Amino acid sequence: MEHTSNAENLPVPAELVQMLMEIGYVAIGRGLQSHAESIFAGVIAARPSSELPLIGLAVCKINFGDFLAASKILTDRALKINPDSGMAKCFLAIAIKTLGGGKESKELASQVAETCTDQAAVALAKSILAGKDIAL
Repeated sequence: MEHTSNAENLPVPAELVQMLMEIGYVAIGRGLQSHAESIFAGVIAARPSSELPLIGLAVCKINFGDFLAASKILTDRALKINPDSGMAKCFLAIAIKTLGGGKESKELASQVAETCTDQAAVALAKSILAGKDIAL
């Protein structure tokens, strides 16, 4: 569910936006950090009222070890657009955990596991709570 802000979405077809998101995640998996960041920046420009490309950018930062940048993207941008985003909260929990905030991480994951309607976010939250979210 996309939440609106003052920014206007560009007239880019949803299918293209979805494809670009997928390509961004493939770039992360291939170790192409700068390419992934550029792709997500483009999707952010196309969909400034959606937290999803911001989550993609944060996942990129997490994957390449920049947990502080990821937490700032999620806190200052993604969760401002959609304060109820379970996925944003889960990836924030992962970033916070690696930065030494174990208690806060568990609180965020527990909140998502108990109250979120997004089943993928609930599954990720449960993985975080079980300690199966990341291998550092």
